[in-house]
Amino acid sequence: MIALYRKTVAYGGLTFLGLVTASTRYLSFGKLINFNRTTVAPFIARIMLKMVGVDIGIKLKQPETSVCYFYNHNSYLDIFIIPLLGLKNTRYIITEGIKKILPLHLCNLGIEVLYIPDTDKTEERIAFFKQVSEDLRANRYSVLCSPEGRHDWIHGIGAFNRGVFHMAIAAKVPIQTLFFNIPREANPMQGPDMRPCEVLVEAKELIETSEWTEEEVEIRKQQVRARFLEYYHDAYGDYGESKLS
Repeated sequence: MIALYRKTVAYGGLTFLGLVTASTRYLSFGKLINFNRTTVAPFIARIMLKMVGVDIGIKLKQPETSVCYFYNHNSYLDIFIIPLLGLKNTRYIITEGIKKILPLHLCNLGIEVLYIPDTDKTEERIAFFKQVSEDLRANRYSVLCSPEGRHDWIHGIGAFNRGVFHMAIAAKVPIQTLFFNIPREANPMQGPDMRPCEVLVEAKELIETSEWTEEEVEIRKQQVRARFLEYYHDAYGDYGESKLS
């Protein structure tokens, strides 16, 4: 019964969040998107998580200029942690496959995410990253994304993709690393059975990319992943399954 309650709260909360934010966006003709990001979505997400006993602590001061937020992505909880961050003028990069999940798609419409084309759409992905890089250089918004991309869920740090590093290098904007510290024993991984726990989202390092070059993508990717492995080790005392990739 308890597990059923937690799943019901997760699905119901996600649906409510989507309906409210999408309605607010379109009824205001897009003028309240930032209000959704900074106020509506964080409020609803926090209440929903409180209902299942999940407390979120956030140590993050938003930079005044555009940045690329990189975060570790290995939990269903991330669906609610991301809108709870309350980041102004920040668009989340999410795989377009999520459009199939209607409640989540509504949430994404309400806060205006960036849907990235699937990996088999090479030309579309190149065009996507080119446009986002131009927008970042023009300081139109910041982006939040996981360099792990779509991957199997593990307790650890998965392999990193190259695309977001090409984007950061082309845009010449800093990478702000964020670490989602979710207790291993309470992590619901890929399901909605969210158990009581305390989660800490912490801004770690602001990494400058202005001197990086395209030829260094692979090196820089591994360097940033090494930093996340250190965050993970500091939090859990081991590298978990992350050492496998």
